[in-house]
Order: sequence, then structure tokens, then C-alpha cells
Amino acid sequence: MASSAPRTPLTGGGSCILKPGMLRKLLLALLAVLGVASPFWAMDVGELAFGRWALLFVVIPGCPACERVLPWFSQAAQAFPEIRFLVVAPAATPELTGLAGDHLIYVDRGGVFGASLGVKRAPTALLLARGAIVRRLEWPFDETKLKESLLELLALQVPDPQALLGKSTPGFTAKGLTGEPISLESFSKPLLLVFFNPACPGCWEDFPVLVELSREVGIAVLAVGKLSAEEVERLKSTAGERIVVLFSEEIRILEAYQVMRSPTYFLLDGKGVVVWVHEGNLVVSAVEKVREVLKEGKIRR
Repeated sequence: MASSAPRTPLTGGGSCILKPGMLRKLLLALLAVLGVASPFWAMDVGELAFGRWALLFVVIPGCPACERVLPWFSQAAQAFPEIRFLVVAPAATPELTGLAGDHLIYVDRGGVFGASLGVKRAPTALLLARGAIVRRLEWPFDETKLKESLLELLALQVPDPQALLGKSTPGFTAKGLTGEPISLESFSKPLLLVFFNPACPGCWEDFPVLVELSREVGIAVLAVGKLSAEEVERLKSTAGERIVVLFSEEIRILEAYQVMRSPTYFLLDGKGVVVWVHEGNLVVSAVEKVREVLKEGKIRR
């Protein structure tokens, strides 16, 4: 459970973290973990990519320090209702379930989940904000340090693209695949703006759906970062004729749209106002929502 980068982004639901700027590492391990670890009490691991979480990695029985920390964790859960708490252990023993009380317990068989997060000893507490590890507490730490860290987690300002709902989109100029400058203002509206990461498998998986949607709404796909020649060629062949592909190395665009993971979708109405935001793959429900917004006339032209 050694400390590495102070903020390690997580992924969930098929989405990927964008690497540039404040975000430094893409963690795809959650997808693989689903086949190895199993929830003792039901939860979707993808939920860790949203909101604020406190994860406590323990080993029970045989760990006196773990038994000591678990009551602190329970008391903290009552004191900080804005934070979600999760106990992670290799097995759900009677001792653990007794000490954990009402906490969710995630059974990490083989320690795959913990290892993917750099956890090397128990107990360790990881504090997450929208999928980014913002604090790592390794034993020894005391109850006061735990509470102070949780207060810092609450005070942390975390980017949230949902904050743009109802607002005009920040303008920007990017390059097309042939290098010509293209501004957001030059697109006809309504428009589905997609933040894309070529290193994210889930982004490529969405292209067939995007091609289908492009018959109903204009679509612009923006990749922030340097593209290789192979990625440019793949984008040209994958996007089709109706989807406009843009790229830029300006990290400020990610910051302006508060994007933390890819793909992230913004549906703009006829005046460039954000009417719908979605993080992660375009699952069936998300596609239905786009069509619902378009069909119900919620898009101002």
C-alpha cells in the first residue's frame, strides 16, 4: 500500500481517464477485476468513478491494526454522510462482517483490485474524488489523521462536466485531420460534442453508435493530445463522412469543459447551450436519452 502518484484516476463503466494535465495515469484494472473480485454486498465498481469515496483495505483475521482502524472508519462514516465508505478485504470473514457493521464490503479475491491501486499492506485508506485518488493513508495513522484527510476530501474542488448544463459552451479552435483550423462556433447546431482519447478502447467502441447518430444530429469528436500518424489514419477510416474529427494539444479545453474521463459527451442546442452531459460509453439508455431530447423538442434552434 505504498504511495505513488498523489492522484491516480480510476475508470468505470467502460470509460477512460484522459491523461493530460492534472490527470496522470489511466487505470483499466477495474474492468479486469470484475472477473476476479466479487461484491459481498452488491455494488457496481464503476460507482467509484463518481462522487467522493473512502476505501479501507484490511485483512481480517490476523491483523490487529485492521481491527483497530475499522471502528474509526465506522465512526467517520457517520460523521461524513457526504462521503461513501467501502471496506475491501480478501475474504468476508465473520470477524470482518462483525467489525464492518453496515459498511459495504468488497471481496478482493487474490488482492487484484488492491494491487492495481498500489496497495501493499493493511490497513490502508484511499480517499477518492470522482475516481482520482487524492490521499493515501498507510499504517501507522491515527483516527485524527483519518478525520483530517476526510475534511480535506470534502473541501476539494473536483471538476464536474455536469456543471455546464444550462450554460453556453466555452469556445475553442482546434485542427481538423488535414490540419486546417476549425472553431466550435463554425459548426451548425444542435451538435453532439465528444471528448475522445485514442488510447481508450471504449472510445473506439462507440464509433458505430456515433455513425448511426450522425444521421440525426451533427457530431464533432475532439481528441486532446498529440495524435500519431496511425491514429490519424484510423480516425479517418472509422469516423465516416458525417462525423468531424478535431484534435488539439491545448489542455485548457479539458479544463474549460471540466472533463476527467473519456469519452465524455456534450449535447448542445441551437444556441450552443449544453442540454445533456454523459460520461462513459454510449450505452443503450444514453443513446435513447439523446434521441428523447431531440424528439421532444428540448433542443432550441
